[in-house]
Amino acid sequence: MMFALRPSGLGDIDSMRLHLRSDRTVAASAARTFEILATGEGQAGWANGYRATTWYSNARAAGAIRDIHLRWITVRERFLAWEPAARFTFGADAMSIPLARRMIEDISFTPIDARHCTLTWQVHLDPAPVLAPVESRFAASMLTPMFEAFAAGLADYAAAHPG
Repeated sequence: MMFALRPSGLGDIDSMRLHLRSDRTVAASAARTFEILATGEGQAGWANGYRATTWYSNARAAGAIRDIHLRWITVRERFLAWEPAARFTFGADAMSIPLARRMIEDISFTPIDARHCTLTWQVHLDPAPVLAPVESRFAASMLTPMFEAFAAGLADYAAAHPG
């Protein structure tokens, strides 16, 4: 069963209540790091808890929809920005566990030179009302470590497989 979230667009980011951010310097180009994320290359190794991806479109572009299946949750994602070597952004349209009312992950790649980039993984969300009493603890103990680990895992994998 999936629980619908309120659809979000890029213009909604600033109005969301929680904002998480992880920055990493990656020893791989922005194009290669984007490619790894976009294709899911090695994702079972670098994204702890990752199980599978189900795409609902052959197109890999803004507007595409996919489900990401983690060990403990499935999230239906609708791409808001698909800019190779620059930006990989999606809004969550549904979740198997109703943890948020709105959510956007905004992942950007800033070239440093031909073989290095800065990876910035941001998560913006309005947690579900049921989480209000424990919202900050939930973000600090669950969400922040999970997304920090995803960013670190992607950076490490890209450095080990720079293409």
